Amino acid sequence: MTDEKLETIVVSNKGRMHFQEYLVKRGAQDKVINVEFEGVEKAYPASGVLDSILNSEGIIVCPSNPIVSIGTILSIRGVRDALRTTKSKVVAISPIVAGAPIKGPADKLMQGLGVEVSAYGVSELFKDFIDAFIIDNVDREEKQRIEALGLHVTVTNTIMKSLEDKVQLAQAALKLIKL
Repeated sequence: MTDEKLETIVVSNKGRMHFQEYLVKRGAQDKVINVEFEGVEKAYPASGVLDSILNSEGIIVCPSNPIVSIGTILSIRGVRDALRTTKSKVVAISPIVAGAPIKGPADKLMQGLGVEVSAYGVSELFKDFIDAFIIDNVDREEKQRIEALGLHVTVTNTIMKSLEDKVQLAQAALKLIKL
């Protein structure tokens, strides 16, 4: 995303710490107050990043932590704007299923930033640059609420336990790109 040094810092009730300290050393047990991207003010997109976004046939935002994985990328100057202005369809897959992340501390980070821990909460974070959103079958009750944000919503299995599950989810995302 960038060639500059960029570090994710968690501000917690125990102080400021690198994300790896928060996650690995401290086991993501501290109450999150904020997340900062140290160095972002000097970070520019790496060569080809913006062109890839602007000239793609479609973009899939994979089901990853919306704060420290996707959020870090979005923090780089120009990336979010490129996603907003690309003529390509942008599809995101919710990493939150039944009010919890499949893996990792996304729930603690989202709560700390005042974001609802749900597929809807993720869609709110991304609504300004995505066209469509894929949510899991168990979250089907959130479909209308997310559609009210102006997004096309597909409900399907998003939990990838087998190769067949992975292929099915990829096909669902590709289908939305072709809409």
